[in-house]
Order: sequence, then structure tokens, then C-alpha cells
Amino acid sequence: MTIYNIFDYAETSNDFEDESAQAFKTMGDNYIQDPSSKKDAFLSAFFARMFFLCLLIVDTLWGALSITMFSLKLSLNVITFFKSKKLRKSLKKSILALRRSLVCFIALFIAIISPALGIMFSCMYFLMYDKNGVDEIVPSSLKGHFKEILPSSPFA
Repeated sequence: MTIYNIFDYAETSNDFEDESAQAFKTMGDNYIQDPSSKKDAFLSAFFARMFFLCLLIVDTLWGALSITMFSLKLSLNVITFFKSKKLRKSLKKSILALRRSLVCFIALFIAIISPALGIMFSCMYFLMYDKNGVDEIVPSSLKGHFKEILPSSPFA
């Protein structure tokens, strides 16, 4: 996905000589330098980080639950000497849930500082190591971007 700077039109240029072009350029400059847009940008960044903080708190709870379930399933497997196939399969699922919660925790922690870097980190993990996790973890609004990257994936 290509990202374009929509404010490139406001750059100064020697091509604009007539009045209407000069008015357009001035209007663009005023729009960029509007003090309320700085306030809006600050509020947008603040609330995005607060949203990531809320998700981090929920992910911490998920991680605690994953650790508890992993400990319980591991102890049951040790008691049965890993003989039960259902318990082993359940233990593998809890290991996967623990790994996913850890990756999401790290990505959300990074996203509080730099949202783009945190999202990139989580996308990198799910695309490289856990493609099935895209269906289970990644929000539906981002699944379209994954479909563009991997058209032959199981979630396409």
C-alpha cells in the first residue's frame, strides 16, 4: 500500500504566476498552518496511544490467563506422563496462545511509543510465523491488507 503526502501541493513552485494559482497556494499554506490542526494532530496521537494502552491492559489479562492455563495443562500432562493425546493437543494450543499474547504484548508496548512500528512488528510476526493467527487475532479491518500481500493465504 503506497502512502501519499496530500500536502505536497502546498510546496512553493515557480510555475504559479497568476492570481488564482497564488490564492490556491496561500489557501494550502493556511490550511497546513492552522493552529487547530496542530491541536487535532495532538489529540489524535494522544487517543491512539491511549487506545493502544487499553489494548495492552487487555492483552496483559489475556497473557495472565494464558500462563495460568499453560501451567494447569502442563501439570496435568506431567501427572499423566504425556499419555493423553487430547491433553498434549491442548497443551500445544495453550503454548500457541501464550506465544501470541507475548507477541501482541511486545507489539502493543512498542505501539504506545510508535504506532506504525508496533503494527509493523505484529504484522511481521503473523505473516512470517503464524499465518493462521491472522484469522484469529488480526482485526477484520486489517485482513484486507494481508490479502493483498499474500493472495494464496488460507484467510484470502
